[in-house]
This record gives sequence, structure tokens and C-alpha cells, in this order.
Amino acid sequence: MGAALHLAHAHQAPVKKRRPKRTGGGNGSQFAEIAHRIYQDDRADTQTRQLLLALAYATTMAPLDDDTNVWRAACNALGSSITDWDGLRSQIRHDLPRYLPPGYRWGSDRLDQRCRGPRIRMHPDGPDDFRNQLKVCGEKTSDKVVEKDPITGWHTNHFFCTRHRDHLQRVAAQVAEQNAVAPPPIPNSGGLLPSYFETDWVWMYRWADRNQSWEPPKVYGLCADNWPVPGRDPVTVPQRARLRLVVSGTDLEED
Repeated sequence: MGAALHLAHAHQAPVKKRRPKRTGGGNGSQFAEIAHRIYQDDRADTQTRQLLLALAYATTMAPLDDDTNVWRAACNALGSSITDWDGLRSQIRHDLPRYLPPGYRWGSDRLDQRCRGPRIRMHPDGPDDFRNQLKVCGEKTSDKVVEKDPITGWHTNHFFCTRHRDHLQRVAAQVAEQNAVAPPPIPNSGGLLPSYFETDWVWMYRWADRNQSWEPPKVYGLCADNWPVPGRDPVTVPQRARLRLVVSGTDLEED
């Protein structure tokens, strides 16, 4: 992605100076450029894309005055779904840089919490049933072995029911050595806000998560642009000019 816009340091102590004002108009061409990048970014889901666009509008186009700072302008742009700072917290928290293991999003894997043991007899639900197609037991279970990829650190869950306990034990023994040396997992979720805007995102993510001990993913940092994509060669992104925007410490109120 291109160079980030600058949201400045929202955590700084309040300073007595006039807030930058913009009565309207703004920089439409810059907003259009950023919006184009956001719409082309297939890493962003609907919620994150809405926040990115709102911040892009707030930093380039929205009228600003003593009562409306960039964060308030972004909230206004998001509409009725954001009525207070808690709404903004939720939006930013959704972009927390992290690794989401398989099974986090329910329904994304047909074998989530389903036994992977071998199927010997045809399941009565017919040949199109996934248990017959995949030739697995398919019994509902919560017993699993986690296999960690030795390169990416990503997880694969292998579920086994009580009838296939021997398979669980055998798989556990097979993956024990590689699990012990597997690296911290490459993040696969969040981290898009720092790809577009500059500010103290560690502070912002802690504020959004209400967790002052939160830390960015080890090794890889908090910006999604810097994370390796398994199976894809690194892409060098040309740097673009950055827009700096000063935001005082009173912009976000603590509870």
C-alpha cells in the first residue's frame, strides 16, 4: 500500500493552540486517490473499509473546527452506527493486528469440530453428504490436536472423537516436534489502519481494546503492509507523499 496519512499522536498531553480549521472543499483529488486504494485493497472487509474511508474523508475533505476534530469527523462520516467514543473503539478494535486461528469464524471449515477419523461405512445421508465425500467420521467433537506450520506458524486443527482416540494420539506425536520449533504465527487479520494513516497505533489499539498491556504481534509488527503473505513473493510498494495532521490529546476522551 502507499505511504500513510498522518493522524499524529492522539495520546499527547493537551496543548493550548488553535485546532486546524477547514471550512469545506478540502483536497478532493487526494481523497479520490486514497479511496481508490482502499476499494482495491482485498484485505479489508466491509467494516474496516468503512472506517478507512471515513478517516480518509476526515483527513482530506471534512470541515474541521474547534468542536469537530478528525476523529469526530470520522464518527460523523460513519453515521448513526457511531454515536460515541465506544462506537469508535469497537471500529478500531476490529482492526487489531493479530493471528486468528482456524475455527475463529464459525462455518468457514466443514471439518471444524468434526472428527477427521476414517469412515469405514457409508453414512446414511447419501453420497453427497460431506462425510461420505471426504471419507471422514464427521462426528461432532471438541477434542483436537493443533498442528503448527514450521514456516508460517499458522495452525491446522485436527479433531477426533472418542472412537478415534488412537488417531488423536498418533497425530499429536507426529506434530510434537514441529510444533515445538514453529515460529510465532504470521498475523492474518487487522493492521490496515497503520497501512494508510500515521499515529501512535500501539496507543490507539490499547485505547480501543481497553488493554494497556496489549502488544503488537511479535516479529512482524502492527502494519499489515509489513507482513509476509504465505505463498506470495514480497511486493515493494512505492512511497507516496504523506499528509501530516496534528491532533491534540483531548481528541479522544478516556473513561
